[in-house]
Amino acid sequence: MAYNLLFEPVKNTKIKKGSHTIMFVRKQRYRMPKTLDDAAEKVISDLPGGHQEILSRMTDKQFQRFYEKVAKFILDDFDLWLGNEELLRSCYSTHPDDNSTCDPAKIILDRVREKLQEIAGIVIIT
Repeated sequence: MAYNLLFEPVKNTKIKKGSHTIMFVRKQRYRMPKTLDDAAEKVISDLPGGHQEILSRMTDKQFQRFYEKVAKFILDDFDLWLGNEELLRSCYSTHPDDNSTCDPAKIILDRVREKLQEIAGIVIIT
């Protein structure tokens, strides 16, 4: 079963076996982000407009649930534990007091949410 950003079931949506390989291929298509803002912009650019709107309006509780579901993918897609030290340093620079309790995926998603809230309601027509 597929779920939307609020983790409600989406009917008539099928997930193909082996769909995880799409992420690996997609990951190879773009340059790894080196800064927190680059990572946030990459996440935003991968979200459809409707999902951007939903994410910008989530309550703190909904956002926490969202974070818990996607954190692993953020860590994996941006190679945060496998050598993307520049991005890791950039994330930790926002929490200089205690890096041991900072989760880089949470930091990235917080920045995504912050950026989306700044542009909420703006419509770009291309």
